[in-house]
Amino acid sequence: MEIREADPKDFPELVLMTEKEGWNYTEYDFHWFSKVGGKTLVAINEDEIIGMVTVFDYGGAGWISNLLVKSRERGHGIGGEILSECKRRLESKATVALFSYERSTDFYEANGFRIDIEAYLVSLKDRDGIRRGKEFVIEAELEESMLQMDRECFGYERHMVIGELAKRGAVLKLEGYDGFAIVRKDPVEPSVGPVISGEIGAGNELLLASLEFAGPNAKAVVLEEGLGFLNYEERIRRLYLGAPPKIDRSRAVAFAGLELG
Repeated sequence: MEIREADPKDFPELVLMTEKEGWNYTEYDFHWFSKVGGKTLVAINEDEIIGMVTVFDYGGAGWISNLLVKSRERGHGIGGEILSECKRRLESKATVALFSYERSTDFYEANGFRIDIEAYLVSLKDRDGIRRGKEFVIEAELEESMLQMDRECFGYERHMVIGELAKRGAVLKLEGYDGFAIVRKDPVEPSVGPVISGEIGAGNELLLASLEFAGPNAKAVVLEEGLGFLNYEERIRRLYLGAPPKIDRSRAVAFAGLELG
């Protein structure tokens, strides 16, 4: 088996692979990953793509996303080989991190990763009387102060990713509060994240308003459990190698949807 960087001619096959998993990816997404510092790798066996992954360079930190092996090829150690190649490429980083659904945590722990935090994939409950209302949301331009807030909250530099997420979506602020959210109003898979609060207590209000702004079926990955206006759909775990990733839990409300894969 060979593991190499994906070529644009591979992208149609990668889209087909992700469609079978219910992921809403297009060829443009794979071009976009490259634009923001990501490298998509493919595992090849007898001229067939049987696996993929995307690695991101955030300066002192590396991020792994979109690890996928074709269903008929699973159980033969291919995922572990792909993950080993990711670790090799990111070995100079102080921290390497990823998100995993709870059902896949054992695989990553068996490959040396440790659990850092638990988070939750959520959507907005459709209940009258609990919503703040879209009229409280202000659309804004991405500012350097927001990028600085992101660095302080999450502990690594990802201005390229945040900048491009803002271009693809909308930057929101809550009237009367500090902080910001990025919303992707996709017709198939709308999402919210990151959401960062500048004031204690304002973050959940911003999350609520952003999910409503994003529209039906919008998802976010949040840290706090038990919020009455949310449906908690799946447990998500962040795992890491090296130094534990930094995070300011008092201000970080939701993660960037790009990082869940």
